[in-house]
Amino acid sequence: MHSDPLLNQDEIPGIVRAAAEGDPEALTRLLCAHHARLFGLAKRKIGVDWQGKIEAEDVLQETYAEIGQHIATFTADGEDAFFRWSARILDRRFIDQVRGLRRKRRDVSREVRGGANSSRYETLVERCLPDHATASKMLRRQDAVAAVLACLAGMTPEHRELVERIHLRGEAVADVARDVGKSEDAVRRMAGRALAELTTKVGRASRYLSRGS
Repeated sequence: MHSDPLLNQDEIPGIVRAAAEGDPEALTRLLCAHHARLFGLAKRKIGVDWQGKIEAEDVLQETYAEIGQHIATFTADGEDAFFRWSARILDRRFIDQVRGLRRKRRDVSREVRGGANSSRYETLVERCLPDHATASKMLRRQDAVAAVLACLAGMTPEHRELVERIHLRGEAVADVARDVGKSEDAVRRMAGRALAELTTKVGRASRYLSRGS
């Protein structure tokens, strides 16, 4: 990453305050700045034992959503406090996924293989960044995924759920409509607005990401 997304430790308290007061762009900047380290942490936790069963992007998606919901409870406690606080949330979310897999006792046919989950995030990135000229400004695929995950965390719970279920997981509109108690047409319109909102947010977040040469 270039110098813009890297936050000086002295900047973090002010940006955290802004995020806690409801500024989604401040939250996006925080998450983008810490994404590489949190992604690496998630990958290390998955290791060999859970490779192909748990994806780092899924752990981070849940982690970032919880960070967004509870950012107001964060209290700076020494150097690198935000990362350490986020890492504890990530650890809980990873443990939840492990426990969920053990409960379900998934068979081999249901396991994620060959980066199938990761490709879902890449597809969502492509939908949010259809302009290849814009996408090419991002040096790495992981930067673009970071933007999507960070921006999802800053959306309203209703819009985030629609993006996750319809545009990310590919659930049927009819199933989502039944669960939320709305008509299919209404859910389609809402999902379209949610995707448009995410697209705008991801475009703005590109200023915090790497630039390609």
